[in-house]
Amino acid sequence: MKNPKLAHLLTSMRVAKDHIAKLSPTQKSSLEKGWDIEHAYYSSALEGSDLDKKEFEKLAQKVA
Repeated sequence: MKNPKLAHLLTSMRVAKDHIAKLSPTQKSSLEKGWDIEHAYYSSALEGSDLDKKEFEKLAQKVA
């Protein structure tokens, strides 16, 4: 592959997929919740929310 950064990204993606495939259902669920919280935080930040990340994580814990 001509682009070393792209090659590294693809290698990292394969390694991550392998690790995720080995997680238990409980671990996968926890990981997905974390991703959902991150996504919600960054989406709200893009929409102009003034909540900082720590406040957002506290709210997320109350919901979870």
